Amino acid sequence: MASLFSVYILFQEYRAMRIGEDIKVLEAEIATHEERHDEKVKYNAEFMEISRRLSEVVEFKQGRLVASDLLLSLSSRLLDGMYLEQVDYMEGRANIQGNVLVSAEEASRLVNEYLKSIEEADVMQGLLDEYKLTSLERAGAGNGIVFRIEVTKKEEKK
Repeated sequence: MASLFSVYILFQEYRAMRIGEDIKVLEAEIATHEERHDEKVKYNAEFMEISRRLSEVVEFKQGRLVASDLLLSLSSRLLDGMYLEQVDYMEGRANIQGNVLVSAEEASRLVNEYLKSIEEADVMQGLLDEYKLTSLERAGAGNGIVFRIEVTKKEEKK
């Protein structure tokens, strides 16, 4: 019985020794994985920082109207006999003022065509979306008809 007990203890010692060796092998493997993990975490942090910066740039660009694009778009849609006098843009509102050098009846038609053209083209690039003709009146000293167009953001109904 003692010999059986001795064999059992030797087997347990051998098993403990093998488990100890397996633990050392696994700890070495874990150490190499930790190094690679730390490197990947570092790369991920760098990627997240770059991604955050790019998101800020995209957000900034989306919310801004490029003045030269606006002026080119507005002026390229002018019809014969029309010219712009003033364009004001502030966040949430744009005012366009121009002059039409034709008769009053023709001026109304031209300005309405122009208004429809800039509205369909979305010259405010989605920032403003409600286009209204606010004024159409004879200029002083018989120098044509002055028009004013206001572009605003539609108020959302709650």
